[in-house]
Amino acid sequence: MKRQTLITFLNEYLKLNDYAGIDKSLNGLQVGGEEKDIQQVAFAVDACQETIERAIATGADMLIVHHGLFWGKPLALTASHGRRVNTMMQHHLDLFACHLPLDAHMEVGNNAAMAQKLKLTNIQPFAFYKGKSIGVGGELTEDVSLDEIAKRLHFTHPVALDFASRPLHKIAIVSGEGADEIYEAHSQGFDLLITGETLHSTYHFCKEEKISMLCGGHYETEVYGVKALALLLLNKFQLQVGFIDVPTGL
Repeated sequence: MKRQTLITFLNEYLKLNDYAGIDKSLNGLQVGGEEKDIQQVAFAVDACQETIERAIATGADMLIVHHGLFWGKPLALTASHGRRVNTMMQHHLDLFACHLPLDAHMEVGNNAAMAQKLKLTNIQPFAFYKGKSIGVGGELTEDVSLDEIAKRLHFTHPVALDFASRPLHKIAIVSGEGADEIYEAHSQGFDLLITGETLHSTYHFCKEEKISMLCGGHYETEVYGVKALALLLLNKFQLQVGFIDVPTGL
């Protein structure tokens, strides 16, 4: 399919305009030359040199990532930043980035996908950033331990603050840097917040207020959106898709 046709679909489906002026990320097409046909798309969390080179090696026409290369301020095309852009331009690899919209999306977003993985019911928007929801909340239909939740989400080295005084029923999810949302989760009666990174300052709050927090790692909570989007493009447009896993352990 034509690149512009794909870009138009992504812009509209992911509602990028709703986050203009809110998200520091330059969401949308970040690197691209002349119009071309898109047959193969690689997906990854980060637009790093390894991801770019592996996408090129697979023959991808476009790389779609959660964390792109441009974050609200001018950057000189030097050092690693320049190498990344130069590598893509030399090999005609386009780059499309989607940050907060891919956290927030209620179908293919990071948080919605984790909620679906846990089979939560009554899924609703949660955690508002500058007027826009970026997380979700829902309910478990069975008693599940914190360890079992971590296993179901494939967290390899989770940090668990296991302080809830009752079975985990109401679950809030905010991928990436979402530890600050523990206060809102508590005020709304959630038993558990699932996020990527923890904060030392939240430990005693969780302990004293008897609410749990499960931190699966920034990277591991943000593989879900790009994987869900890849499956969507495969089914909707029959594009060749593939996920490039470059975990950071963070």
